[in-house]
Amino acid sequence: MLEQNLLINKLTKFNEHMDDNSLDIILDGIKDYMGVDFNSYKKNTIFRRIERRMNMLNIEDLNNYIEHINNFPDELNELYNEIFIGVTEFFRDVAAFELLENKVIPALFSEKKSGDTIRIWSAGCSTGEEVYSLAILIKEYLDTHNKFFSVKIFATDLKDSSLTTASNGIYSAKSLVNMSQERLNKYFKKVNGDYQIVKSIRDMIIFTKHNLISDPPFSKLDLISCRNLLIYLDSEVQQNIFSIFHFSLNKTGYLFLGASESVGDMGKYFSVIDSKWKIFKYAGQPILPKQNTFQIRKLDDFYKEKSIYVDRTKKLDNYNIDKSINRIVETLQNTYIPKGIIVNQEFELIHTIGDVNEYIRIPSNRVSLNLLKMIRKDLSVAVGTALNNVFTENKSFKYKNIRILQNEKHIELAITVKPYIDSLADKKFAIILFEEQDANTDDELIEEENFEFQQKVYERISDLEYELKTTREYLQALIEELESSNEELQSTNEELVSSNEELRNTNEELQSVNEELSTVNVAHHQKIEELIEVNDYINNLLAITNISAIFLDKNLRIKRFTPAVRKVINLIDSDVGRPLTDIYIGLKYDTFIKDIEDVLKNFTAIEKIVETEKGGKYKIVISPYVSIESTIRGVIINLTELDSDAI
Repeated sequence: MLEQNLLINKLTKFNEHMDDNSLDIILDGIKDYMGVDFNSYKKNTIFRRIERRMNMLNIEDLNNYIEHINNFPDELNELYNEIFIGVTEFFRDVAAFELLENKVIPALFSEKKSGDTIRIWSAGCSTGEEVYSLAILIKEYLDTHNKFFSVKIFATDLKDSSLTTASNGIYSAKSLVNMSQERLNKYFKKVNGDYQIVKSIRDMIIFTKHNLISDPPFSKLDLISCRNLLIYLDSEVQQNIFSIFHFSLNKTGYLFLGASESVGDMGKYFSVIDSKWKIFKYAGQPILPKQNTFQIRKLDDFYKEKSIYVDRTKKLDNYNIDKSINRIVETLQNTYIPKGIIVNQEFELIHTIGDVNEYIRIPSNRVSLNLLKMIRKDLSVAVGTALNNVFTENKSFKYKNIRILQNEKHIELAITVKPYIDSLADKKFAIILFEEQDANTDDELIEEENFEFQQKVYERISDLEYELKTTREYLQALIEELESSNEELQSTNEELVSSNEELRNTNEELQSVNEELSTVNVAHHQKIEELIEVNDYINNLLAITNISAIFLDKNLRIKRFTPAVRKVINLIDSDVGRPLTDIYIGLKYDTFIKDIEDVLKNFTAIEKIVETEKGGKYKIVISPYVSIESTIRGVIINLTELDSDAI
């Protein structure tokens, strides 16, 4: 408990020093350096990662940490990798995948006809374990039920190194602990002590870089899997992503989340299939994704800082490449350094080792750093095939017996190709070394094979055809996404136009009703004036007629009285609304109240002659007060003064 309190106090103290300005400086640095914006991530998560890095570097003050970043930009790489939490494994949460296998996947195919396409999106796929688990389940269902469907699984992530690992599909035995031996034998093959997913499963998945927050989503999807990613984002961003998912799903589509995640306020748009393992189904009416509410730097601030950020970005990029090259050279120095070149995944030449002018030539006209446009023709097939293999299979190998013409004579050349993954920069490179045939590399780990030109030409053509096919499929998918999005937007636009017309009609109706209400209001105002005028006439008439009368309601409350009645009963204007029983009457009439109640009960008038306490005599007539609808509304008490001789 004491340790927990100390940790809480430590975090509180850290958060007090971490203001928004300091955080913006660090996040802007990551954005410029790595091209990823973490402003939508939960601040507490970012704070903990920054604090972790500061503790590892033994830095206590935040300003000192920012200064450390300025002096050592590689720290942004470390912090970037620290923020990206890539925790994943095959068939993670076994019970959840069993639910997918037994309930969701059969439901997906039950809505389709043979030959239809099943479209799935795995958002935040990390290194690919979970999306491969999903692909295995689908393959097993198709094989078991002997069905034919086209399956397209789009697996996306922000981190290049994770996508490279996922695309290669090579995993250690330790990462396959949840894999049954039957599946291991069927869907994996051994490669240098590790295990690689078989090609039939890899071909089901298209891995691509995608920003879930800012990039356009896929559409017409039957299943979206996004597990344990949203918990690191602000709640407002989460709800926006859920609206994007709802927009992307078919009406029979499913959503698969992590066990700690929930759809929150978007619950009315998804029905719950399993609350424990967070499996949902499309429900509710189609909705448009919410507008992004992220802050954008003002234009004037942007122009002020533009040159600074451009210079800084170029400086960081160059620094990053230089550091990567230094690490590659250090690796090579442990063995030997023949003539060679270093290229990135785009086949761009970024560094040369020794004099390689005899192997590459600067192209004329427009200069391109693409190695395949610079390499000499008799090496193009070997180099092109080598580069494709090294980035696909992620292993070192060597081609021997490559015949080239040099100094008017044929010589045999060997090409050694090695992959290099720079985890700090999150980039992948290939090292190509040229050496004469009799050179001895003393590297027993590199596979060697004789270079058969005809065979490699066919292999290169096959690789290019596969790459072209994959590119076409991806472009076709993008075209379908754009067409679908365009149809959705067009439909939404038509709905908005229709709604606008309905609102316009409603507005016109409200205007008409408002005019009618104004007319009725004027009529009521006239009626009120007439009633006031009639009331004045009645009051004046009662005043001049010298009639003494009191009007009571059913509860014997005074409703009105004439001025002449004050001669007998001392009434004032404020007595209106008071019960008659609360008023001093001044009459020798003990049954006065009882007679009034009898009149209300029997609807029969009562007439009596009574004396006042001052000695006067009055004839009192108590009559029912009947409304125009012939209902009893109360009583009228009429008092008539009698001569002294009257009895």
